[in-house]
Amino acid sequence: MRFVKYLPVLLAILTLSCTAVHPNIRSISEGDVNLFLNQTPAAEEHPNAGANLLYSYGYVEFFEDGTSVTKSLYRIKIFNERGRNFASQSISYREGYQTVKILFANTIKPDGQIVPLNLGDVHDSSEYTGYEFYTDIRVKKFTMPAVEDGCVIEYAYEIRNLKPLLSFDYSDNFFLQNYFPIEKDVLEIVLPAGTVLKYKNFNTDLVPEITSERNKKKYIFLNSKQKEILPESRMPSLLDRDTFPQVAFWTLESWDVISKWYVNLVREQMKSDSELESFTRQLIEGKITDEEKINAIFNFVSQNIRYIAVLLGPHTHKPHAANEIFRKRYGDCKDKTVLLLTMLKIAGIEGIPALVPSSGKYFDDARPTLSAFNHIIAVVPFNGNYLWLDATNETASYDSPPFTLPTKVFLIREDGSYEFVTTPALNDKKDFYHLDVKYDINMEGNADIEYSYRFFGKAAESIRKSFKYLPPEQRRKFFENRGIEVRELHLGSFTETREPFFIRLSGNIKNLAQVLDEEIMVLSNVISFDSYKDITAAGSRTYPINLSQSIFAKETYSYKFPAGFKIKRLPEKYTMDKPFRYRNEKYTFKGSVFHVSLESKNEELTIYLHDIDKFKQTALELQKRESSVKNIIFEKK
Repeated sequence: MRFVKYLPVLLAILTLSCTAVHPNIRSISEGDVNLFLNQTPAAEEHPNAGANLLYSYGYVEFFEDGTSVTKSLYRIKIFNERGRNFASQSISYREGYQTVKILFANTIKPDGQIVPLNLGDVHDSSEYTGYEFYTDIRVKKFTMPAVEDGCVIEYAYEIRNLKPLLSFDYSDNFFLQNYFPIEKDVLEIVLPAGTVLKYKNFNTDLVPEITSERNKKKYIFLNSKQKEILPESRMPSLLDRDTFPQVAFWTLESWDVISKWYVNLVREQMKSDSELESFTRQLIEGKITDEEKINAIFNFVSQNIRYIAVLLGPHTHKPHAANEIFRKRYGDCKDKTVLLLTMLKIAGIEGIPALVPSSGKYFDDARPTLSAFNHIIAVVPFNGNYLWLDATNETASYDSPPFTLPTKVFLIREDGSYEFVTTPALNDKKDFYHLDVKYDINMEGNADIEYSYRFFGKAAESIRKSFKYLPPEQRRKFFENRGIEVRELHLGSFTETREPFFIRLSGNIKNLAQVLDEEIMVLSNVISFDSYKDITAAGSRTYPINLSQSIFAKETYSYKFPAGFKIKRLPEKYTMDKPFRYRNEKYTFKGSVFHVSLESKNEELTIYLHDIDKFKQTALELQKRESSVKNIIFEKK
């Protein structure tokens, strides 16, 4: 099964045909419709499913000239309203690059009546509304007619790829399970005899049937009778090869094909002119060190060249010329990167491109394919290490890690050679935030507030960008929506990305403390954190738990109470130091001030089934801790 949860997105131009052109792609209408319907599974057999994939057939053939054709048939039984999303389809296509022919599309009602799709119900629009001038990718949308519980929808299409981006680069996944039951799923791949299909199995022993005929080799994968995946809280992605059975396959022999092809695209477009050279030299004038020059150039490109996705003609992967990008002042990741590399070269600094995989931690560097990547950054060798420059990130500093998690990227050197390098992890001493809040509580439980938030390194990027694009009044409302009446608000620089970003405000907040009477006040929810209640509430589990990483945080809270109030019971110091979480809580009370100090960080980690009971026990202990400090009582003595 090659589509994940919803119907596939096809790169195609839409036409309609009356008959199928492949012996394995035939409509139900060609046989005994009622007999077919009687043999389909009933909804009662799959009470958790909204639909059932009765039959999927995919045929992929590559020709000697590098062009290819894909023929597909999907037949789905709709059980209930949860499965009706399968009846709505979106077909993306690039004008002039692909053609598609819909062979047939029908809804078969429970009584056997066949209702075909009306071509007039197909609607065409730009894939990216508002950016029509920067992409030739369009989308045709339609929904199958007469859909009701118990009906079967079927549709078949043929795609011809007329202008391949990289010849004989084919890669895909054959998922043996999905979020719906599968009755039968067939994939047939036909390649010229000189092109070998490589494949790798994960959690399955499925092997293709391989046959040869004249100058072609055929691979047929068959999968059948698979139960649906029942979603669980914090479960792994379907791409997780350690959890879900799948077969990965590809055709390229090595990554050299990609590195040598792409370095030429970049090199050809690193075009300068007198205007760009003059501007670059003025920009770095007075900058002594390479770091100062890199900082100036990176800030210009990231902050002054607008990000606009340009997927037009050959420019899905080919950058525009650097001097053109400079004049127009817009471009996408590949454009901004090629301009950055060109300006660095003018400054006498070596930089190289790096392709970034779309699948993150699921990227497989043993499986060469251009389709693995959807982003590009610039990399500068520096002092035996690298500087990672993502020119699409306008609030990044040139010396920050490019991503919150270490990511393996594909570095392409000037001679076309390549290297896989993993980007650095966050540094808790450089990438963190510190929140300091002081409350002065009166006898009514209301409080004056002095609020100071400082974000350092990678932690500053998203919050800096969020406030940068908020209008001034909305910045105040951000805090008003949290119950704070703002008197004064001061924000750090939106452009000095090497400096910490700060938020300082003063104001007041109503009913911070609950006043029970003149001698008792209660603070509630002084601290809050994820205690994994969704995990402990589940009786059993089928899949591992995926825990996410957070930024390292330091938080201090001071609550000044009216004279004479004392804390009834001071919470004990608490420390948790597990592979998935660090947390340290300290509490003091001096004079009339209750002080809370916190440090915390969550780590990305997978909890496998054999460790889940142990994890649940830890989570329950954490919940007890959360409850023990939920309400803190203060009494007037």
